[in-house]
Order: sequence, then C-alpha cells, then structure tokens
Amino acid sequence: MGRKLSLYIFGVFCVLTSIHANVHFDSTITPFLQNHCFKCHGPEKQKADRRYDQLTHPIQNDEDLLLFQDILDQLNLGEMPPEEEPRPDPSEVKKVVAWLTSAIAEAQAKRENTGGETVLRRLNRREYLHTVSDLFHLNTDSFDPTEGFPSDKEIHHLDNQGHALITSGFLLDQYLRASDLVVEKALPSLNKPVSREWIQNGNFEQGEFTGFMTSVQKRELIDEPLKSVSWGLKGMTDSMSPEKLAMRRKSLTENFESILRDVENIPNHIRLYEHPRSQRHMGSYAYMSDFSEGVPFDGYYFFAFDATALYRVPPYEKNFARTRTDEPFRLAVVPGNIKVGPLHLPQPLEPKLARFEMVDGKRKKYHARIWLNRGSTPRLIFLNGSHLTRVAHIEAAQFLRLRDGLPPLSTGNENLVYGLQHAKLPQVRIHHLFLSGPIIDHWPTRTHKEILGGTTYEPGMIRTQLSDFLKKAYRRPPTETQIDAIYGVYQARKSKGIDSWQAFKDSLKAALCSPHFIYLQEEPEPETKKIDPYAIASRLSYFLWSSMPDRELFTLARKGELSNPAVLKEQTERLLGDSKSNRFVDGFLDAWLTLDNLGTTPPDQNRFREYYTDDLATAMHEETHIFFRHILDKNLPTSEFLTAEYSFMNPALARHYQIDLPSSRFKSPDSFIKVNTNGHPRGGLLGQASIHTVTANGVDTSPIIRGVWLLENILGTPPSPPPARY
Repeated sequence: MGRKLSLYIFGVFCVLTSIHANVHFDSTITPFLQNHCFKCHGPEKQKADRRYDQLTHPIQNDEDLLLFQDILDQLNLGEMPPEEEPRPDPSEVKKVVAWLTSAIAEAQAKRENTGGETVLRRLNRREYLHTVSDLFHLNTDSFDPTEGFPSDKEIHHLDNQGHALITSGFLLDQYLRASDLVVEKALPSLNKPVSREWIQNGNFEQGEFTGFMTSVQKRELIDEPLKSVSWGLKGMTDSMSPEKLAMRRKSLTENFESILRDVENIPNHIRLYEHPRSQRHMGSYAYMSDFSEGVPFDGYYFFAFDATALYRVPPYEKNFARTRTDEPFRLAVVPGNIKVGPLHLPQPLEPKLARFEMVDGKRKKYHARIWLNRGSTPRLIFLNGSHLTRVAHIEAAQFLRLRDGLPPLSTGNENLVYGLQHAKLPQVRIHHLFLSGPIIDHWPTRTHKEILGGTTYEPGMIRTQLSDFLKKAYRRPPTETQIDAIYGVYQARKSKGIDSWQAFKDSLKAALCSPHFIYLQEEPEPETKKIDPYAIASRLSYFLWSSMPDRELFTLARKGELSNPAVLKEQTERLLGDSKSNRFVDGFLDAWLTLDNLGTTPPDQNRFREYYTDDLATAMHEETHIFFRHILDKNLPTSEFLTAEYSFMNPALARHYQIDLPSSRFKSPDSFIKVNTNGHPRGGLLGQASIHTVTANGVDTSPIIRGVWLLENILGTPPSPPPARY
C-alpha cells in the first residue's frame, strides 16, 4: 500500500509540474516572444526562416527543439532582440533563459530516453575492422578496409553509443567497397601461390636523396681510379720499348673501361642516415627500387639484407649528427605500397615487421620472416638515426674544409655532397636486398578451410557453406529467409555468366553489407523479454574484444549457459586474459583519457628533437597502456591510478623523466620495466607524459585546458557553461 501511495504521489507531482510548466510558458515565455520576437519571426515575417509564434510546450519534435535552442543561443549572446529594438529588462531575460535551459534539457533527456529498450546500433569503425579481421583471419596491421569510413560521432568521447552511430549513403558505399577488399584479400584464388625470389645488388634509389648519393658514389668509385690512370699516362716515356708502351696503354684502357662499367651500377649501396620522423627524409628508407610494384600475394616472406654499420662514434668532439653514441644502431623493416605514396616517404600504416640490432663496422647478413600484403614491398628504416642529415653534413663539411685549410664551398648542396663523401657521420650501408615467398606452411589456408567447410571448393555445397558462414557473420543462427537471400545473390550472379567461385565470393560480400552483420542484433526472448544468449555473447565480446564472439562463446550461447552468472564471470576472465583484450584497453584509454589525441599537436622539431629522435609519442602511449593493464590484471583499487608511486618506462622515457636507470635493466631499447618513482612526480597517471601532452597544445601548457580535462575525465564534474551576457 505504501509503495502504491508513493507512486501515486509521484505521478500527481509530475502532472502538477507539467501543468505549472505549461502555465509558465503561456504566461511568461509566449508574451516575451510576442513582444520581442514575433515582429521578425512571426506570421507576417520570418527572417532567416525562423518562426516562433507556433511554438508550444512541451517540446514535441526536433525542429521545435532547434528553434528553442536558437532562441536561447541568441539571448545568451545578447544578439536578440536587435540593437534598434527596445531592450527587455535583464531580470526578465534571466528568467526566460533559465526556463529555456530547463525545457531544452528536459526535451533532450526525453529524446535520448529509449524507454528501457535497447537501441539498435551498428558496429563502429574499429569494431568493424576487428570483426572482419577475426572472421577471415586477416592481418590488418598494414591493411585497413575502413580507411574511407567517415569518423564515428562520439558522445562523452565514447564511439559506441547507438543513437549517435548514424548510417549515411556515403557509409553504405564504403561498406560495399570494404566488403570487396576484404573478401578478395581473404580468398584471392583457389590455386596455391607460386613462390618467387627478388634480388637487388645495385642501381638503388632513395627518392629525393638519389641524386646526392649518385654524385657521392661516383666520386668514390671513379675519382681515385681516374687519378691512377692519369698518373699512368704521365708515366709513359719515350725510353719505354714499343712493346712495353703498348702493354701499359692496354692495361690502362682496360682499367678505364672497367671504371666506366662500374658507373652503370651506381649507386651500389643505400645509405641510411636519418630516422623516418625527420623533416627532409634524406636517407630515411632503404627499399628494393627494382621491385616497387610489391609482392603478388599476401603471406609470409623471407627477407634478408647485407649491411654495414659505420661511425656510431664519429671522430669529432662535436656531435654533428646529434645521435646517441652509447646505443647500438637499430634498424626495422616496415611495409610500403607505391599506390599509397612514394616509397621514400612515410605512409599511414607502417607496422614494424621485424627489428635488428646492428654490429659496428662489419658487413653482416640479417634476415627475418615478415608478413607482406599484396602490393607491399619491404623498407628498412634507421630507428635511432640522425634528426637532420642535411644540416649535420653541411656543418661537418665546413668544419673539415676549415681544418684542412681548404677554401669554403659556395652552396649548401656542395657542402652536403662534400660532407656525405668525407664527414664519416653515423650511417648504415645496405649492400644487398633479398626477398622470397610467399612461404606456404599449409594449403588450403585456414580461411579457405573454415569458409569452404573442407579443403576443396564444392559448388554443390554452396547453400550449406553460406549457412555456416552466416552463423559466424551474423553472430547467431540465420533464418531460412536470411540464407535464401544471400544464396539468391549467388544464383543471380551465376545467371549473369559469372563463374561459380566469383559468384560465391560476391554472395559473401553481400552478407558483409547486410544489416544482420553491420548491426548488433539483440532480440528479446518471447517469455522473459530478456536478450537471448547470442546477444549476451556479442555484448561480452564487443565489450572486451571489440569483435565477434569466438567458438567457445558461440557454443555456450547455443547451450544457453551464458545466463549463468558463474559461467559469465568465467568467460569474462577468459576474454580479459586473451591478447585481444588489449583492444578494450586501447579503446577505453582513448575514451577516458583522450589518448587518441596524443600526437595531434606535436611540438616544434627544432626545440624538442628528443620527442622525434626517441619516438616519445609511441613510448608515452605505451607507458599508459602498460600501467592501466597492470592495474587491471592485478585487480588493484581505482585509487592506484592517482596514488601509485611507480610507472613503466623504456630508456627513452627514463631519460625524458631524468630518472637514472642502468641500461643493463632493459632487455632492449624498446622494452619497458616497472620503475619505483619513490616520491618522483612521475608516479601514477597524472605524472605520465601522455597526460601532459594531450592537455597541451604542442607549444606550451595551459592551466585552463588541464583543469577542464581534470574536471571532465578524472573527477567527472564537467565545468558549467560560460554565463550569459545578461
């Protein structure tokens, strides 16, 4: 009885409040609008297509909501009524602004309220990418079919809010394009690819750097030998016998012709001087210029090269190259695609496929097994190279010529070439590049076997194969109608003369464009009105993996066991223990701490070189990721985020934080270790460079920006909007 009474009182209160609001609107808001707004926005005139005399309360639709918001904005800005019109009393404006603010907030809350129903939402961009990756077992490190997708709208930095994830005609076009890219990459052919080899020993290119290196290597290969030829000719005298003169002339001629043949192979090696984050990119990438079209098939390849690491410790007191002389040279191989951009310049997707630590002074062979997508070619980068190659070699050239008593050169390019030839600054020389593959460990591939249901393609089993595929793609057992729809695509393509294999792939593409794939389907059970087990499986996997459920979750959903709290807890711990949960960590940190903004406003290249030479942006992000992962895995209290007296650092971050750590503690320059800060301000989240960087603008810091960030993201108390002018 007491509960019924309280509900009744609450209902009466709501009715009375609504009546009061309506009366207030009729007695206060309408007269105000009539006196100050209807002249320009009423029945006779509608400036800027605005008409306010037909507004009612409660706010009924989005169009009226926009009009109310427009009135509020104009009042807050002080731009309405116009200056030539009578000005309303400020106290009256204050009441109207307060009422409008409350009414708009109420309408917005009502608009966003789903009435307890789950909002149908589509996969966001990162969920789509991870889903097609897991569905087809694709390597997406350097392949992104969502590249053309529009950005997902975020609410409170979250990109998975159903009512914000709208679908547009442009996005539908991108789904068609992405589905074609995905299926053709996953199932390019029924025939096993043939392995090939590619070798390059000379005639190397280095983009804009090629001309300089050709000039330098010509001088190195030809200048001295030509001098010997010249001296040999001068050494011929009349005292020599005709036979001896003929032999000398023949020897010199053969030597000269050999030198000319060498010219055809210039440049005969690649020189890496800079790291790839430098400005000019003079000697940043080493690649097979004779193989710019890239590999013909996706797969693993054997990549090998000969290299010599020279002058890690230059023979000068001044460090012209500004490199770290106490670290061994490090190279990495990244993919490049000529269709994306020039191979001597950075590209959007450059995962490090392998890393190499160089041996000083010796020509040595290095090799690795790497994954390459079709059209990609391997490129070597100098991870800890110089920041400014041009400046370093020009300064060194000027120093050498002054030291040796030589006259100064007239141009920067002349100094650059002289420095490249004589300066002996830190560099890595690549002499030989070799690539072979693809390496086929198993055929058919895992993707072929799972989608075809066996090792061979059977046209008579198409409907069964499509049914099995849809179970995973739709994340629940498909209905007969859904299977018929996709099978109908196969039949329609066949009827137009398309071969069976291509028609089958086209039907898979159609499935990827279906709402049953693009949207998360959450169908309530008829009796309990609760979401079904398959929806629970998807909720869990998309929360912790940003992707589709795996086989174990599907099995538990089929058995109806995911409603059991003990099973659900066990699966949650299993998913968190999988490496795929790093997707959750990255997504959560991007939303909570706005880490996705890290690097969007980088500092000045000249004032903050360490940011680029040490790749601090990557290290900053990794520190926060490892720190969060540690607290999550150890199930530590949330207060640890702020009170922790430790963090995780690599050598570059330790230097940046001015924390002296012996190099012996690190397995490699890329490894992170737990560091007890012992009162040093770098402990916990608020001391980490990633947080400091995303709350700055790349030039200087701002207490206001950091204060707002702290209120919104740590304390959960966003600051109030700026006050109105009245």
